[in-house]
Formats: sequence, C-alpha cells, structure tokens
Amino acid sequence: MQGANPKRGATASSYTMLQLKLMLPLLRKEFLEAWRDRRALIMAVSFALLFPVMIAGGSTFMIKKKAEEVTRVAVLGSAQAPLLAEKLGGPGMEVASLEDGEPRSLLGQGYHLVLVIGDEFDQRYRDFLAPSLYLYVDSTNTSSGRAQRQLQERLASLQQLVVTQRLVARGVAAQVLAPWKLEMRDVSSPSARGALLLAMVPGILILTLFVASLATSVDTSAGERERLSLETLLLQPLPAWQVITAKMLAVASLGWLGSLMSITALVLLMPLMPLAELGIQQATTLSGVFSMGLLLLPLALLVAVLQILLALRSQSFKDAQTQLSILQIAPLMLLMALDMAQVSLEGSWQLVPLVSHQQWLKDLLVGEVVSLPVVLAGSAVTLLCVVAAVLLGARALRRESLLSAA
Repeated sequence: MQGANPKRGATASSYTMLQLKLMLPLLRKEFLEAWRDRRALIMAVSFALLFPVMIAGGSTFMIKKKAEEVTRVAVLGSAQAPLLAEKLGGPGMEVASLEDGEPRSLLGQGYHLVLVIGDEFDQRYRDFLAPSLYLYVDSTNTSSGRAQRQLQERLASLQQLVVTQRLVARGVAAQVLAPWKLEMRDVSSPSARGALLLAMVPGILILTLFVASLATSVDTSAGERERLSLETLLLQPLPAWQVITAKMLAVASLGWLGSLMSITALVLLMPLMPLAELGIQQATTLSGVFSMGLLLLPLALLVAVLQILLALRSQSFKDAQTQLSILQIAPLMLLMALDMAQVSLEGSWQLVPLVSHQQWLKDLLVGEVVSLPVVLAGSAVTLLCVVAAVLLGARALRRESLLSAA
C-alpha cells in the first residue's frame, strides 16, 4: 500500500488557499455594497425594532385592560329583590340599581349588561316558584361576552347559596344535592404560560430575517443585472459558486443583524411587560439571546440564498420585489397555521428548517432546555440545503439566458 503523495496534498492546499485569496476582494465588494445601502439598513433596523415594541406595547395594553376593566351592570326593578342587586356587586363588577329605563338605551350609555327583575319576582320567590330574570346584552360589544360570563357565574353562586339555605331551614343536609365538590387547580408552569403568550414571537423573528435581507438580495441580483454590473462580475476568473457565496454572506449579514436586534430589543423590553401579573417569569437572558442568534445563523444563510435565487429568476427588479414580498409572507402563514392546528412537532419535524427553528426559539424564550444533538442535526440539514442552493445558483449563473432575463 502506497502512502499519500505529500506533493499532491500540498498542491491541493495551495489551490484552496489561492481560491480563498481570490475570493476576498469579492467578499469585500459585496459587503461594502450591502452595508453602504442606507435604504436596506433603515429597513432592517426599523423592522427589527418595530415588532418588539409592538409586542411589548400590545401585551401590556391587553393585560392592563383585562386587569383594570370593570363590568358595569344596570339592574331594573331592584325593589323586588334588593338583596340580589346588593350581592351581585363586588370586585370587578359595578352594579347600578335604576328605577326605570329602556335596556337598549342603557346599553348604549356604557353599561355592559342590563338585568331586569320582573314585577312578580318577589311573590313567586316567596311561593318557592322560579321567577324570571331578563338579561339584555349587546352581542356587537366585544366586552359583552366576558361580562355575561362573569354575571352568570355570580348568579350561579347566589343561586346555590339560596338552595343551601332552603335545605338547611328544612333540616336537609346540603350534601344531599351536592354529592361532590369540584375544585379547579391550574398545574401549568410559568414557562408554559409564557409560551402561550409569546407564541407569535418566533414567527416574527423569522419574518425579520426575510424582511431585513429583502432589499439587499434584490439589489445584489436583479439590480446588478439591470445595471449590467453582474455581467462584468461574471467575466472575472472566479468560480460561479464563489459569486453566489459572497452575495449570500453579504445578504445574510443584514438579515442576521436584524434578527439579533429584534431578539435583544424584546429581551430588554420584557422587564417592562406585566408578565408577573400572569405568573410568568422572564427566563430569557443575554446568554439566551446569544443562543438564539446562533440558531438563526444557518437559517439566515438559507433565507439569503433562496432570495437571491428567486430574484435571479425574475424578469425585472420590480418583479423580484413582488416575488420576494410573497416569499416572506408564505413561511409566516405556514408557521401560524401549524400553531393554530396545534400540530405535534416531534421526531423528524425537528430536522425541517423553519419549523424546527420556530420550536427551538419557543423553548429558549421561556427558558426550556433545547436538545443539543437535535439542534446540531437540524442545523446540519439547514446547511446542507444552503450548499444545495449555492450549487443550484452557480449553475444558474452559467446560463447565458440569465443576463437577458431583464
């Protein structure tokens, strides 16, 4: 058995170093063009900071509104049952006893519900009959459903109290009609409640990758073709895969920057969000930001090269913008559909790009442990997709019809 030829190994190593050395000017050119584009930078930064602010502000508003909102109930005919109107009042419910009024007009005056007690209520109640209560609601009011459920719960508890008092007065144990007592106990963990509240965040972080790199990907492909600078670049003694790789790295740098800024802004805004009121503890730290950034790096490369390939296939600069705008919405709709359908994403799903990244980001946001072997395997699959896309793009650059597509 003959040993390896050291001269051949040295030649291969020298060739690789020469190729990398020739690629450095191309990388410098692509990065300078990408980072000098103010429009692309403004889009990446503004979008990256916009959604964390919207999420923090929206969640704060909804939680505060839910905690501070008081149900207003107008009771007509309270003279027939004064104790009923008195017992309904309490925390979260404001009861106003009115002598007269029209239910429709009262609902239009800021009352969520109108409870009408009939004239026969007192007599029928004393006769142990079932007097009627009339509840008027406005179903077009978004708060009416919550108010109706709250009032029905209080009426049910008062009804049970009356039944118990009547049984005790006649020497009958209340347990006769209530053979068991149901107690609700919430066993959800703070991380699970956090995952429910922050369910949309991973999809938005992934969307940031698409939006932040969109302008640069269109400009470096369809834009250069229309400016005829792509033809000059292809005449240089460089392999086509190096051209695609250099453009991919420049585009991915902007997308990755946008996602990192979005993650960092969200983590910094979390202390300002009233998560403690829901029993949710902030689990994401700066180390979590670093971990999420590493997870998104292979995906940023894949998004960048797919955007470049799609832009190269377009007929014009505007056509590329339109196609990429559709591309950035489609993955978000897919991830939202999987969330709404509550599909179990276990096993081989952890190797699918986008889907696996969404699941990993969810876990890291609420402090769950992510399996390192699964992350490495999923990232390897994503990188293989990147390599395949680069080779496909290199093949597309060798077509003469590419420059005449515009």
